[in-house]
Amino acid sequence: MRSQHKDCSDWLIGELNRNISTFDDSTSSLLQGEERAFNLGCTLLREDAESLEARSKSSRSVRQRAREFLKDIFQSLGPEVFLLCTLGSITKLGENASHIRLSTIQNWWNSTSHPQGLARVAKELCEANAVDDLISSSQKQHGLLKRQCVPLESHLPVLPVTVDARRTESDGQTQNVQGTPSLRVQQEVTEVSAVSSNDSHFTTAQEQLVLENASLRGIAKVFDGYMCDAIRRVTVEGDLKVAITMVFPGWGGPVDCVMSLDVCEWDIAQLAMALFNAEVKWVGHVLHVVLENGMTLTTETSEVTLKGVEDQAINKVFGPEIHDAITECPVRRRELTEGKHVTECVSMILTKNGAIINLSLGLEGGLQIQNKLYT
Repeated sequence: MRSQHKDCSDWLIGELNRNISTFDDSTSSLLQGEERAFNLGCTLLREDAESLEARSKSSRSVRQRAREFLKDIFQSLGPEVFLLCTLGSITKLGENASHIRLSTIQNWWNSTSHPQGLARVAKELCEANAVDDLISSSQKQHGLLKRQCVPLESHLPVLPVTVDARRTESDGQTQNVQGTPSLRVQQEVTEVSAVSSNDSHFTTAQEQLVLENASLRGIAKVFDGYMCDAIRRVTVEGDLKVAITMVFPGWGGPVDCVMSLDVCEWDIAQLAMALFNAEVKWVGHVLHVVLENGMTLTTETSEVTLKGVEDQAINKVFGPEIHDAITECPVRRRELTEGKHVTECVSMILTKNGAIINLSLGLEGGLQIQNKLYT
């Protein structure tokens, strides 16, 4: 599966190593070609919608991806790495941006030397060009809010460590869900202390609030570097986003909020092992799932769901904030009173093209996470 999705992190590290080699502790200015490249990067940040619209569709897409990546680099790693990224080709950066793992770049930056001259020049140039202001002023509201009136299925009880295989309706064809994954949830969200019942973000009975495609900046506030990289990137109106959907059901049921993560293919095996202690792999059109007790499921169905995760695994993979939000969920509270050590609040839907991880969260924790992801 990995061969179908390139990882361009090593390419960028090679570029960064080449660019950083021109700096030492005494460097006080850029070379002429470097200065020109940096100015082009700043011009990209200043580019308004009208100027961008005048370009071809392919050029717009590349430039928007490059701009979003530079913003993320500046906010995550600072002016030095931002400067180094601008010294290369903007076009190549935009073409490869969605295949670069920021955690890999951060590991490189943490392990390499930092010439004093680079820090000095980067600080002076970024301040002189008001890069911080350029990035802040161009930030958009990333959450896409929409109302839906959706029939809600009953919440099905799940035994610990359950494997559920079923075929999709489209003649058995695999469906990689993006945007609004299929959810078995229903819950009334009418009394929220921090939000007025008249707030337009919330829906009436028999409707549910759906938020799609989180911001790159937002996921770094919720997940660690590995999980940030493991979630699929999508382009929405030219902007690079993260394929996370949050659903707040509009009326009674055991779940307040469901978060769905569209996972990249190459991270499926590691996450399945970390969460369910299950080995998963596709061999041709056949999925093999080897469970902890040695039992093996072999199926040609186009969709298989794994359920049943321990608290320790949730905390390790998703972090304490997600763990606490799951613990707050009514379903998890009921499980704890029943003495269940694994929870049905985490599931992983496996398809031939990827996987969806569904997390059932409590309302308060879900709202706090929503505010981080979609602002």
